[in-house]
Amino acid sequence: MKYKVIWLCVLALSISCVLELARPSTSLENFNQLVHPEDAASYVGSGFDQLSDFSFKVPDSPRTDSKAREILKENIIPTAVRELSGQKIAIQGYMFPLKTFEGKVTQFIILKDQSWCCYGKIPEINEWIVARSDIGFKPVLDVPINFYGKLKVGEQFDENDYLVGIYQMECSSIGPLFPADIGARK
Repeated sequence: MKYKVIWLCVLALSISCVLELARPSTSLENFNQLVHPEDAASYVGSGFDQLSDFSFKVPDSPRTDSKAREILKENIIPTAVRELSGQKIAIQGYMFPLKTFEGKVTQFIILKDQSWCCYGKIPEINEWIVARSDIGFKPVLDVPINFYGKLKVGEQFDENDYLVGIYQMECSSIGPLFPADIGARK
């Protein structure tokens, strides 16, 4: 019984945290406060049109499995995408919060589109970026925004040797979309 009460309290706290982050009025208010970083011109414009324009197979088993090793060997990340690794990029996408600290999102996924959270479509592994930020950001949900940071390209595995991503970003800033007259930075 004691554990049920604790579990219900944890569940209620989790739900209230999610509701606080997902409140549309909060998201709109946070969106209206977005600005581009002063050094926005120093970021390479990239987009999911480039990052997701190739096939990448994900094995169902850990990389220690021989079948998984064969699948991973066949995958090729294009040279133009690999060359973005280590560069400061600006990319348009949607924020999907994973971790928060004091009301700010410190770990999140940058998604190509909203299909994952709204329509249940599972994105391909090259249609998301796992992002972290030491400073954290107020959540901006359900609208496309620009993310600025240093991109890392390459296979990432969890502690059990399962492939969990091919893109990571240390995000330094977020901003509104560029006006159409500046050019597409998708």
